[in-house]
Amino acid sequence: MIYRFFLQIIKISLFFFFKKIVVSGKKNLLNNGPLIIVTNHPNTFMDPLIIVSIMKQQIGFLANAGIFLNSIITRIFSYFNVIPVFRKKDIAPGEKPNNKKSFLKCHEYLDKKGIILIFPEGNSYYELKLREIKTGTARIALSYESLKGYDENLKILPISLDYSDSIQFRSMVSVTIGKPFSIKKYKQLFLKDESTGVLALTETIRNELEKNIPNTANKKQEQFLLKSHKFYTTFNDPKTNLHLNPKQSLASRVQISKSLILLNKNNHNLYIDTEMKLNQFFEKLNEEKITPGFFTDKFLRKNSSLVFIGYLVKFILLAPIYLFGIVSNYIPYIFPSFIFKTLKLDIEYKTPTQMTVGLFTFPLFYWLEMKFIEYYLNIDLWGSWVFLIAFVISGYIAMYYWTELKRFKRIVHFYIFMKNDKKISISNLKNEILVNIEIAKANLKQ
Repeated sequence: MIYRFFLQIIKISLFFFFKKIVVSGKKNLLNNGPLIIVTNHPNTFMDPLIIVSIMKQQIGFLANAGIFLNSIITRIFSYFNVIPVFRKKDIAPGEKPNNKKSFLKCHEYLDKKGIILIFPEGNSYYELKLREIKTGTARIALSYESLKGYDENLKILPISLDYSDSIQFRSMVSVTIGKPFSIKKYKQLFLKDESTGVLALTETIRNELEKNIPNTANKKQEQFLLKSHKFYTTFNDPKTNLHLNPKQSLASRVQISKSLILLNKNNHNLYIDTEMKLNQFFEKLNEEKITPGFFTDKFLRKNSSLVFIGYLVKFILLAPIYLFGIVSNYIPYIFPSFIFKTLKLDIEYKTPTQMTVGLFTFPLFYWLEMKFIEYYLNIDLWGSWVFLIAFVISGYIAMYYWTELKRFKRIVHFYIFMKNDKKISISNLKNEILVNIEIAKANLKQ
């Protein structure tokens, strides 16, 4: 009962926090155990919440022992079937991690036809790539099947997470559910040599997760991928724009990452030249504080006078709602960010901190506003609910209004203050990159 209540709270919170969560492969979901879900881990506590939100059955978790801070937290985690796993950093120097009890608890939970969520990377960092996969998941799975005589048909379900920006409020998430697979084919390898069987299964887990997330070797490649993706979806395939088609846009990022790897291997000089020109292109845009969209044919064909008039009319009509939205939402909106900065947490904890704090600040502040309005305007309960709905809607309109104000500022700069030679320079770079893309496509087809 308590789990179901919190599950609804989680779903509501995720709905308001993320602009869109795109789930692919729902047909592959299994809601009966024994089952182990394996997922990449780019966004600390947000990752398990997203997985929980798409599952019908209650699931258990493997989590770092470091978050079991005291007996009260330990009891709460135990109620929600969170099983601690000890790493070297969680124990005293010189000691070796002993996870026999953790493995035993996993076996007991799976024995009850349970589902366990494991993050086989073992840690969470703000980056796109899949990090080293630890062998713990494979050891738990194979040791469980070994104890059961390989009769339980334990399955592993890979789920890949890809955030458009894992630390940004109102970002988007791609959740790709892979096909579940049995571990019975690793039986002979495990019986012959446990280490060989564990390593083989671990490699399979890596391959299954890596299919649906961008693959980069380092931060430099990651930046190249992000710029390539933004450029490609702006100029080559505008239908996959992140805000128009988040599912296709996030999927294209995976495909682009694979293409860049092949290009680097097959035509390194073209890879380097394209990377250099892309960096120059975005550096010039950043200098002018504008975006690639200003150099699309669609935007360049627009009449500047009509663009200005359209924005001014929009701002005048929406100004009262914007002001109401600012007054009613600014404090609960800004407070979660203030708490995150005050606590000086790692960047990976930004979104879970903001969502958790916002879960309390928004309802509390809305309640106080409703009481204030009831007292001074003497309205009834229905009137209060109308104001509550108005708070929420005006808050979204205020965010939209502020985004459009910033865009209008860039438009003014582009049309009035940006020098023509800068526009020509950026446009020439754009065309050179487009030529490189066509050459790269031809090379990759060979």
